[in-house]
Amino acid sequence: MEIKTRIINEDSNLRLARNIEISVKSKTFLTPRRTLSAKKSRRYDETSLRDDNLGGFVEIYNCVNRKDLQKAREIKSYELKKNYEFSSLLKKAGEDITICVIEYDLRKGLPDKGEIELLFDLFNSRLLDILVCPIVPKLPYKEYVKFLDEFIEAYRSTSFNAVLVPAIIPYSRIDLAKLFEYYAKKDEVSKNFICVDFNGGNPISQYTFVSDIIRNTQKFEREFGEPCVRCAINLKYGKATKKEQIVPAKDIVIFSMGFNLFGSNHRQVVLEDVGGYELRTKILNRADYGYYSLEVAENAIKESGNFKVKLSDLKADPQLAKLFNAERQGLEAIEISTMINEDRLYSYLQSKPRIVENKMIFKRISKVNKDLSQQTLSNSY
Repeated sequence: MEIKTRIINEDSNLRLARNIEISVKSKTFLTPRRTLSAKKSRRYDETSLRDDNLGGFVEIYNCVNRKDLQKAREIKSYELKKNYEFSSLLKKAGEDITICVIEYDLRKGLPDKGEIELLFDLFNSRLLDILVCPIVPKLPYKEYVKFLDEFIEAYRSTSFNAVLVPAIIPYSRIDLAKLFEYYAKKDEVSKNFICVDFNGGNPISQYTFVSDIIRNTQKFEREFGEPCVRCAINLKYGKATKKEQIVPAKDIVIFSMGFNLFGSNHRQVVLEDVGGYELRTKILNRADYGYYSLEVAENAIKESGNFKVKLSDLKADPQLAKLFNAERQGLEAIEISTMINEDRLYSYLQSKPRIVENKMIFKRISKVNKDLSQQTLSNSY
């Protein structure tokens, strides 16, 4: 099994913004797209939004710690329970492309071979299309590569595999380049799809990281002759936002900076002294690209149309804010895809007041595009 990618269109002003068609098995979808996160809870499950034609890509994000893995090694029934839970989440995707992301909380030391093989076996399913190399937070680059060697070996020796794709960790610029070089030499790993961990940040604050990602994936494109799909995970408008009622949508603009997919943020932010910041989720206003505190959203956000999650629903259950945002982000991704196709993305973003009033946002979007767009593949691929 393999991933096939093809450039359909690119925006002439923001050339990193591209419509890329992705095919896995018999499944084919056009990007940009918002990936939907499959969850156990029906009430907060983003795959419920597929009824509104927001499907295409479903992400199953699995947080695993060493204690859980050890329990699965010792108790067969627990291992089977984990397999069943994973299969149940995959079935929620229907005919969408499924992407599995594993975050392994290793704590300290490197896992042994048996531990890594079990980690792979827990998430190996015929229903899975794309498997992202595991993310191991806080593991130094040299140790991470050793871990990847063992994981790729487990992948190589097992049948009924999904497509294995690179996980890109926010390392230093030097180690990031080494990580791309490592993946380039691994035949088992796809070169036309990567998954980038933003660790709860956004592409504007981390625009140098974005530039490094684009630059290194462009090397992939030149060497392997295929457009590379860039998927952002753990993306947010900020790790914590200032105690302001409205903040600009720095996450959704990632589609103008060379990325094709992004999904939910799964990182929990822990601050000992919150001070002048707040961690409560704000909700997206598509009209002006602002994220609003719930206290002011009712008077500021005016929407028409049928939505799965309405603004009034958040009064009874504020935790629905993430599902509310996923629906709006999904609709916006489709709109951006149309804007790229019609070569109107730049003017469309210029129509969003909360983006325009923050000059740094457009400055960094333009800089990334100006510095790197000359190196992109043409739409002949």
